[in-house]
Amino acid sequence: MRVVDHDRPVFAIVSTDIRRDLVAPLRHFTRLRVVHLYRQAPYGDLTPDDLDDSLIRYTTPLDLFRKLWQVRPDIVQGVEPFSMRLLPYLYAVVGAAVLRHIFLVIVTLENRPLASKHGPIFSSVLLSILRPAFSYAQLIIHLNKGARRNVLSAGAYEGKIRRLMYGTWGIDASEFTPHRDGSEPYLGPGPVLLFVGRLHAEKGVFHLLDAFGQVKEQLPQVKLVLIGEGPGQTAMTDIAAHHGWAADVVLKGTIKNRDLPSYFRAADLFVAPSITTRKWEEQVGMTNIQAMACGVPVVSTRSGAIPEYVPEAAGILVPERDPEALAEAIIRLLCDESLRRRMGEAGRSYAVEHYDARRNVKTVEDLLIQIVEEGSREIEQ
Repeated sequence: MRVVDHDRPVFAIVSTDIRRDLVAPLRHFTRLRVVHLYRQAPYGDLTPDDLDDSLIRYTTPLDLFRKLWQVRPDIVQGVEPFSMRLLPYLYAVVGAAVLRHIFLVIVTLENRPLASKHGPIFSSVLLSILRPAFSYAQLIIHLNKGARRNVLSAGAYEGKIRRLMYGTWGIDASEFTPHRDGSEPYLGPGPVLLFVGRLHAEKGVFHLLDAFGQVKEQLPQVKLVLIGEGPGQTAMTDIAAHHGWAADVVLKGTIKNRDLPSYFRAADLFVAPSITTRKWEEQVGMTNIQAMACGVPVVSTRSGAIPEYVPEAAGILVPERDPEALAEAIIRLLCDESLRRRMGEAGRSYAVEHYDARRNVKTVEDLLIQIVEEGSREIEQ
């Protein structure tokens, strides 16, 4: 049966993997009733308090279509279009939208050049498959310059395309804050570097270890704390043990998203040295934004969209795959407390101004309401 709320249009958000920083901001929708369909929640960062009856799990593309048919939303948002793997799910959404005459929103973060990621032949086929979906959609949202380039390569109407902070909505500025509340863990007496993310080579974690060794030569008390899990975990532990850093390279595993702010506040620097691969580059860099909101200076790379989201005043961006430049930036900031303070304050101000989730949700909601109202007037005429 359709989700009934006579006072509010129903907005169906379709996701593949969900995590708390994507789910929690949805409570700020007030004029639309959100129904969030998802396939899995693999990150282990959701608690019972993060879950409610707006979440509906689906399994296959057919199951997704069936559940959208039952919900009968007024607006539906599809999954990432530039993924071969997700095309069946995207067209389950498009099919339901066309048959039910539902307004369609398409959102993309994919910023790798399609020919580089998929090859020239498959990228051409993908664009051909996507053109009907882009043609039907009332709104196409992108989150970085590369994603906009990919959308335009499909021939999408420029008037439909908007850059918005969507899906990756931003932060709760009262939760991710520099103000200490006593919950901050003790991470050691020396300067502390923090990394939060997947322990995967594309996140630059092995370059980070190389840089850490160089930093340690000048600042022997430095400690590196890594939050997250991934395929690089065992190798990183072995490297740390080989160099005698077992006590100074601390792998904390997964930490719940609601507990991350205290770790950011306990650190002196946040380091995220992502690298570009053939199939992936950083699309937003959410942990950089979280660090900025907590008043922590950022040292990152010029990978993908990171320069679009981290202003110069809030951190230092270095070339990819360059441990020497990474170490130099870390040492510079650790040895200059005044510079760290200025960058932390600038990052906090920028995050509050640009990445406040409540404000970003309202911007999107106002636009979607406008689409519904204009569509209703066209039907009446």
